[in-house]
Amino acid sequence: MNVVDNVLGVLVKYLSPQDLVKAQKALEIFQDLMRREKSVSEVIESMEDEKYETFKSSLYRFLRRDVKLDEIRKIVQVLLDLRKRANRKTKRGSYTVSLSFNAPVTEVENIRIDAGISIKHLRELGFFVLAIPWGHPYYCDVIVPAPYVDTDILTLFEEPERAYAEGARVEGIVGGAIVSRFEALKPSREILESIVADVLKALGFSVQTNLRLPAKGGEVEVDAWATKSVGGAQFRVYVSCKNWDRDVDRQVVDHEFGRVLQLHQLPHLRILVVRSLTEPARKAAFDDGFFTIELGEKASAGNAQEIYGIVYNKLREIFIGIAPDRVRSVVERLRSALKELEGLM
Repeated sequence: MNVVDNVLGVLVKYLSPQDLVKAQKALEIFQDLMRREKSVSEVIESMEDEKYETFKSSLYRFLRRDVKLDEIRKIVQVLLDLRKRANRKTKRGSYTVSLSFNAPVTEVENIRIDAGISIKHLRELGFFVLAIPWGHPYYCDVIVPAPYVDTDILTLFEEPERAYAEGARVEGIVGGAIVSRFEALKPSREILESIVADVLKALGFSVQTNLRLPAKGGEVEVDAWATKSVGGAQFRVYVSCKNWDRDVDRQVVDHEFGRVLQLHQLPHLRILVVRSLTEPARKAAFDDGFFTIELGEKASAGNAQEIYGIVYNKLREIFIGIAPDRVRSVVERLRSALKELEGLM
């Protein structure tokens, strides 16, 4: 079995069939470069440097999102300390370090790089840190990719906390119009979550906000989780709300995609509701199967009515859009009839 087959044997556990085909092609190109170039280290360094952002976002996609920021800080610090002992480093920060042990290495996953942090523990959290035993049973090499010692990894886990900075809350909806009073409460996200929840309820869904759902390795908190009985089965909707002053970037989309993948019960529909997205984030959301609603402004007490209208119209379009042709045809005929009636009044 060659190197490509070995690597694919691992990746098949984590990638979709489409991504696996891309990975195989990339590995074959990489293997060809390794055969042709004189310096393997230069090839690897050049590829890592040129495609670093893609490399970083791909690795971050598999990180578990329910891990506490303090634990991530501890892991990153341990990996940074370990880098001081590295015998090989790249310009971006990836490194290889040789470790020795007091007892023979029998199970790679049980190798500990620090008290309480084993290779198995890292993999369970979504860190692809490799341990390669030598021929000697008391030694192994550990390879750590640069994104795991990049400060952006901390930013990724700080984003949810920053979303709690300031805000207000929608109290209720009567007769389809928002009749609300707002209180200066934290977290700020509650106003947008409440609007989204009220819209979904108006569309016939049962909705829970800030719900902790069972996931791989623990739980994942969901901003809004909506369910509706359709043909005897439960239709599930996952909604993430980002009521921020700034654009949502690609890393945040990757974050949300990773959270969805961790859930035991996968949603049938995943939606991002944000002020605005960067272009890379917009493309990533589309590629990852998210429907996006860009509001154009942050939700607040002063524009709650307008935000409600935007969210309602967008969600209604989504649900009508995925309905069977027969249902869409009926809706379009009703709209035409209503326009004719309005003309007669």
